[in-house]
This record gives sequence, structure tokens and C-alpha cells, in this order.
Amino acid sequence: MSSNILTAIQAFVEKSSLKVVENPQENIKNRANQMGAALEDYVKNAFANCLGQDERSIKQAHSRAFSYLGNRTNPPDAMLINSDAIEIKKIETLGTSQLQLNSSYPKNKLRSDNPKISKTCRTCEKWEEKDMIYVVGQVNGQDLQNIFFVYGDLYCDSHEIYENVENVIRNGIKSLDKVEVAETNELGRINKIDHLGISDLRIRGMWLIKTPFLHFEYLTKEIVNYTFKLVALIPEYKYKKFENTNEFEKFCKEKGVSISNEEIEDPQNPANFIKSKIITYNECPQVANQ
Repeated sequence: MSSNILTAIQAFVEKSSLKVVENPQENIKNRANQMGAALEDYVKNAFANCLGQDERSIKQAHSRAFSYLGNRTNPPDAMLINSDAIEIKKIETLGTSQLQLNSSYPKNKLRSDNPKISKTCRTCEKWEEKDMIYVVGQVNGQDLQNIFFVYGDLYCDSHEIYENVENVIRNGIKSLDKVEVAETNELGRINKIDHLGISDLRIRGMWLIKTPFLHFEYLTKEIVNYTFKLVALIPEYKYKKFENTNEFEKFCKEKGVSISNEEIEDPQNPANFIKSKIITYNECPQVANQ
């Protein structure tokens, strides 16, 4: 049976220690980036169901679960074999209002013709489009205190909306007079700006999106006084397709994980709603300290 979001949720609930530990082998000087990389590893291990295992076992589990494991510069952070793409983001406080997506606009789906993805990602398996899962973790020190899983279909508009804005900006830059505009994969590039012709200007995008903790705050505001909280939003049609749904629901009953029905505004047309499942789990201080 292939790994999926339910596999990851179950792994998080079963794990008694939610410590996101830095990897001493990672050559990352910036501590914030180091902890972001540590969270990525933790989430990938949850999807591959190998949390807490030794390095060799983790590598073998990753090979069984993923067709692609990402790099530092291109989305996504991982792709499950014949299944979803995963983008992982770290925040330090729940008050953080926006996620930084850098030059990659929000995605309801990941397409193989996206110029921002690497050739390795494009050719790692035969695919044209994948559902997108955003996983956002709030890490305090090394403690993972909140994690939110949400499918792009419930969170992001269609790719045309974002691409149209980028194209307007690109075309506007190309129409400028008295500057030398060069071809680029970024929003724009202007060469030879100074008298010596030795200075260039790169025009790069920085996409931001409201965190799911804030955007969907109305769904979980009654959950208070916890040491760890997990929330997952999954379109109902997607949830019903998972092979391990029955096993997962039995697990949830035993572990006190809540599964309920919700109707979420369609990001492409808020006049419509998408039938969805919301999965929540929280640990209170008394339970966590036992």
C-alpha cells in the first residue's frame, strides 16, 4: 500500500516525542534554514512511516514512498510515488501572518510543464499533474507545537490567476523604453544600466500567502490549552480514494483523533463550497507529561 497523508497523520499521532532535531551532517550556516530543513526531514519521515528509525532504514523507506525528494531551490519538497506533491514550510509563531513561497506562486496542483521545477522532478516518474499538499509546522525551539496539512484545492486559486499577474508584469517591463531588457525566467532583467555597462538589475518575485493557521482559524479556535495540535483538511472526493481509510478511521477512534465533515470555500469561486474532511488531534499538557 502506498504512502499518503493519512500515513503521515497516523505517524505524528503515534510519535510520543515531537522533537524536530537538527541534522549535524547538514551544511547549513543559517539556523532558521537549518530548522526548516529539520522540519522537512521530519515530515518526509512521517509520510514514509519511518519516524525514529536509523539512517539506513529511513533511506530505504524514502525510496519506497517517494519518487522525488526535492532540492534547495525548486519546488516541491517531495513527491509521493504515483500520488501527491508536498510543500513543507516552517513558522516560529502562530502569529506569523504569511508564508514565503519565494518565486513560486501558490499551487492548487503541480504540473509537469511548470518551468520552476527541476528536470529531475519532471522525469522522476511518468506524470502530468499532481495534487498539492501544503504542510506548515510551527516549531518552538525544537518542539513541534502545531502542524497543518491542507490540499491546494482548498487553499489556492487556479494557476492561471497567478500566472496572469506575472505575465502583466513581464510584458510591462519588456515595453519599457531606454533600457536593455534581457530574456530571463524571472519577472525581468535589465542589463547595462550604468555608463560603463557593468551593472544589471534582476527583477524577482516574492510570493506570499496567508498561513493556513490563520486562514482556517475559524475551524479550530475552540482547541485551546494544548502542547501539540494537528489539523488536516482533505477534499472529500480525495479522502474516499485512499486505500487505507478504514484502517485509519479505526486508528482515530482508538487514539481520540477527530474526523468531521466541513464545507470549505472554493478558492476558485467562493460562492461554491467543497465538501471536505477536517481531521484534528491535540495533546493537553497532562497527557504530554505522562
